[in-house]
Amino acid sequence: MAGVLYSIGVGPGDPELLTRKAERLIRSCPILAAPGGRDSTSYRIAEQAIPEIAGKPCLSLHLPMTRDPEILQESHRVAAGQVAEELKKNQDIALLTLGDPSIYSTCMYIQNQIRAMGFSYQMVAGVPSFCAAAASLGESLTEADQPLRILPASYPCTEPELDAPGVKVLMKSGKQFGQVKQLLLKKGVAERTRVVQNCGLPGETIFPTLIESEDTAGYFTLLIVKES
Repeated sequence: MAGVLYSIGVGPGDPELLTRKAERLIRSCPILAAPGGRDSTSYRIAEQAIPEIAGKPCLSLHLPMTRDPEILQESHRVAAGQVAEELKKNQDIALLTLGDPSIYSTCMYIQNQIRAMGFSYQMVAGVPSFCAAAASLGESLTEADQPLRILPASYPCTEPELDAPGVKVLMKSGKQFGQVKQLLLKKGVAERTRVVQNCGLPGETIFPTLIESEDTAGYFTLLIVKES
């Protein structure tokens, strides 16, 4: 017998956006796991909603923010090994991740390795950050036949996609926010780009247009480029 890995989306920041299913599984799993352990944003969100998890063990997974493929591959291998050791003891694990596990989520690298090892797993959907950001703005993301494109802001594939029709959501700008801002200014879409920083977290900030935002921004920054 072996435990089950639950990859659980805890939403973008507001603990009230934690789903009932996520809450049930976080309560029932004897072990938690998160990148950075108890210091992670995902753990703090869950703890605000379920204070009693402070009494549970939490695996601290070291998953560095880098694009070096060798470093990433090794960190994923080590983290998956930590999780596998507990699953072998017939312990279910709640792996906490921001937003939804299917959208640019580091936890999927762990889940994929756990699946390859033959363990059981289940994904638990969470509220995506761009849906929460749209709610904060009080605006619809799409209407009628209008497409919606989810883009990794600081990657080369984003620039040509900006010329395509539809609303664009730009995620993962991070330290390259200044470069992303300059690209959107060059494309002439800055005035119809909304910026939401730290959505659902303390210090949430909204800029109605990109022009009003600063040239630097934190990791939890999301941009929504509306159609003209």
